[in-house]
Amino acid sequence: MKKYFYLFAATGIIIALIIMSGSMINNTVTVETFTLTEKDMDNTVSAAGKLQYSSGKAVKLKTAALINQVYVKNGDTVTEGDALFSYYKIDDAYVTLAQQYAGAEGIESLLGSVSSSGGYDIIEEISKYCELIEMNSEYNGTVTGLSFAEEEFAQKNSTVLKISDKKLPEIPVDINESYIKLIETGQKADITFNALPDKKFTGTVTKISDEASRTGGLTGKETTVEVTLTLDETDDELRVGYSAACTIITSTDRSVLVIPYEAVRTDEKGDYVFVLKNGRAVKKYIKTSDEYKEGIRISSGLKKGDVILKNPDNVYDGQRVVRK
Repeated sequence: MKKYFYLFAATGIIIALIIMSGSMINNTVTVETFTLTEKDMDNTVSAAGKLQYSSGKAVKLKTAALINQVYVKNGDTVTEGDALFSYYKIDDAYVTLAQQYAGAEGIESLLGSVSSSGGYDIIEEISKYCELIEMNSEYNGTVTGLSFAEEEFAQKNSTVLKISDKKLPEIPVDINESYIKLIETGQKADITFNALPDKKFTGTVTKISDEASRTGGLTGKETTVEVTLTLDETDDELRVGYSAACTIITSTDRSVLVIPYEAVRTDEKGDYVFVLKNGRAVKKYIKTSDEYKEGIRISSGLKKGDVILKNPDNVYDGQRVVRK
């Protein structure tokens, strides 16, 4: 009789264990985890722009002038010493005489009278009595912004053309006035182009405008300041006019605990995560501070080395979990 009693008891225990095991399996979930480590995190400001040649060195006239010959065109490559154009130097004294001859007052009126009458007599007089000067390039680069043709008058301080560095293209971007105080020359930027999504570029803040302007934004007009980024390297596939997404690195926070946004949940008590301890999901409330592109900074509630559930959907406090 005892033999059957022990047999039934053992059978009961086995059945109970099977039931309990099934219940435990049903209440166990497989989760993805990560170990919390300290990282260096960049604070950034994002903007968009279009690739262009560098704004270049302006070739200006120190006096009023009559353009004689133009030896270059936009897009030409020049080196230091190459001839750009020649012009007749019209000094202030000659402008006064020419104004009397044309019956005009002021250089604008003089140029207007020359334009309306054809100006051939004045042009002939200037070519006889004014000094002819050859303007040569002082830089290596590409001709851009050529603004005058032969036998055209140019006022004092006019920019005839620019010499741009094609090897160092740049991207002007508009930064909202709220963030411009964070931007400084010399800061680095990560740059991607829509036309070259698989390539990454870096740039440097080389210029910050002294003036603000009103530009169109996502929410209408906003006040912005133009910031110029110069590429640190070029590429044969780059084309002027390509659209660029730029992320300027304004500062770096060293050795901080950062958790991905998808690991954080919120209830009426605040933000929390699930920490893996002894095979179970343990709910822990946390305090957060700075936000980054990759996640949010932990100020309290967790420590380096904690194992965190990455996507704790349908997980409850104390539930058994298995790591993937």
